[in-house]
Amino acid sequence: MFVYFRNIDRFLRIKDTIQQIIAHRSEQLRQAGNRNDRTKEERNMRNKQIKLIYFSYGGSDVKQISLGWKNIVGFAVATFTILLFFVSVMIGLFTDFYHNWQVNHLNKTNGQLLVFLDEMTEKVKTLQQQVSVLEKEDNDLRVFVDLPQIDSDVRKLGVGGHDQFTINDFSSISDDTRNSALKVKGILDNLERRIQVAQESREEILQKYAQDLKQIKHTPSIRPVVQGRYTDRFGPRIDPLIEQIRPHYGLDISAPRGTPVYATADGVVTDVVERYKPNVGYGKMVEVDHGYGLVTKYAHLHKILVKKGQKITRHTIVGQVGDTGRSTGPHLHYEVVLEGKHKDPENFILN
Repeated sequence: MFVYFRNIDRFLRIKDTIQQIIAHRSEQLRQAGNRNDRTKEERNMRNKQIKLIYFSYGGSDVKQISLGWKNIVGFAVATFTILLFFVSVMIGLFTDFYHNWQVNHLNKTNGQLLVFLDEMTEKVKTLQQQVSVLEKEDNDLRVFVDLPQIDSDVRKLGVGGHDQFTINDFSSISDDTRNSALKVKGILDNLERRIQVAQESREEILQKYAQDLKQIKHTPSIRPVVQGRYTDRFGPRIDPLIEQIRPHYGLDISAPRGTPVYATADGVVTDVVERYKPNVGYGKMVEVDHGYGLVTKYAHLHKILVKKGQKITRHTIVGQVGDTGRSTGPHLHYEVVLEGKHKDPENFILN
């Protein structure tokens, strides 16, 4: 009995083994069949064709054209090549057209620029003439304020200017336009230098004129007494008190006691003498420093109307005519001192 069951168990194992082998073989056959199917499908796809059928509504003939994949691929390649060639031709034509248009546009622009530069050249020449007139006036003004004239070569040379631009940067312009541009620039550079020299000259003239004007205002130029008679002039004279020849360092102007005495120029009162001895010295006296080495003195005053250190201007009343000090009657003794040396006051009276 035991042997019987053991044989059955062996039989069952053999059965399972045979089933596994059959199942494995069936799977291999199925996969092989699938591969064959795909191969057939691929073969069929390669063998498939596209048919174009065309016919006429008026006739009964029907025609067809069969196209395989090779034909379709060849047609596509040929079509792409033709399109590429056409696009290349169009790009070339457009490039040539754009280049020609650009050249024509540049030629037109250069022509307009050349006309404009010619007009600017004429205007700049007019400016040159005007600058020449200004330079002549400038030299006349320099003579007026006692400054040396500026040579024409110095004016043209000037004091420098801007760096020249590189004309090669404008390579697109024509030679005529470039030459005209250089010509205009050369004239403008010259005008710039000349105008700069003229501006500096005008500043120098204004400074000199202001300085001269200030010096004029500080230079004695009027009569210190409006009404009066010259009784004794500058130079040697017979002293009325000792009746001997003595140097006289001023100008005596006779006028009634109390007559106003005016400062003859702008300045600062540097000395005021109130106390005096009878018949001695200048009596009551005012001294004014006008700068530039000029000093004026007003002596024998009856009354002093300014203070030491006071700033005064021309026509300021500094006192009144009197006969204080060494005097024989009411009069003003007026002195002008330049750089420590007495000068003839009449040379400083213009009115």
